Amino acid sequence: MKFLLSFSLFLVSFAPVIANSDCIYDYDPSATTLEWTAFKFTEKTGVKGSFDTVRVTGTTPSKETRQVLPKLGFSIDPNQINSGVPDRDEKIKSYFFNTKQNKSPITGKFFTVSDGISGTAILNLKFNGKEANFPVKFNWKEESVTVTGTIDVLELGLGSGLQKLNEACLELHRGSDGKSKLWPTVDVKIETKLKKTCK
Repeated sequence: MKFLLSFSLFLVSFAPVIANSDCIYDYDPSATTLEWTAFKFTEKTGVKGSFDTVRVTGTTPSKETRQVLPKLGFSIDPNQINSGVPDRDEKIKSYFFNTKQNKSPITGKFFTVSDGISGTAILNLKFNGKEANFPVKFNWKEESVTVTGTIDVLELGLGSGLQKLNEACLELHRGSDGKSKLWPTVDVKIETKLKKTCK
């Protein structure tokens, strides 16, 4: 009797694994978001936004969620920036990214990804002939993964664009101390949920 009870508990414990053994996970572009938070004022007040289109390459369908994205790469069109304020978006494109003359996309890839459902990786970014690496953190929760990190735009050669954008928005970036400031650090958050197909 004790053996049968133990065996039943064993089956119950591993039922989810058995049920999912015929499932395949794949990347779903419609379930991916890239959110950024820039900072203005001396007191560092956040301004959130996103990129409407993120093109992803290098994904591989797999029975293991973490095997879908290890060779992932992405490309972003700076013209697809969205801060929720059209006038601000135009200034970011014109002054910060200089998209009138610069047609380069922002490209990125991950490497040195640690093992486990949570850990660290290196985000490699390229833009307009400049390249820089930034440490990021990731966390898997079932079919979903979240990546967070901080980017210094000066390392991507965007110091001049940052200055021009701050000059164009001088009064809008003036904080309670009377100083106008736009910070060079930008927080990023990437979230995606894999598509799950089971037989």
